[in-house]
Amino acid sequence: MMAVLTGGLIIIWLALSAGRTLLNYLQVELHRPAAIAAPLLLAVLESVLFLCQVRGTSLLPESEVPLALSLLLALTWGINGLVAAKAVRAASLRTSTSR
Repeated sequence: MMAVLTGGLIIIWLALSAGRTLLNYLQVELHRPAAIAAPLLLAVLESVLFLCQVRGTSLLPESEVPLALSLLLALTWGINGLVAAKAVRAASLRTSTSR
């Protein structure tokens, strides 16, 4: 199960990093609603990926699949939710300092 959870963390980290790197490379700055929505939409995509792929893996016994899925979904929404909360906080700090 640790291999599946570690792989899930790597996928979450790579998706967030690749998205941020691509936006920086293209010199795109997201406006506030998009900066908040982007990590949440990424969490939806990652959730679908995990729901589709974890059941078919040979790394987990059938009895551990529900626990692994629950942990992966919690990690997905927790990490991406923290990134969205960080975007909200950064936007509110920019708003308060520009006044």
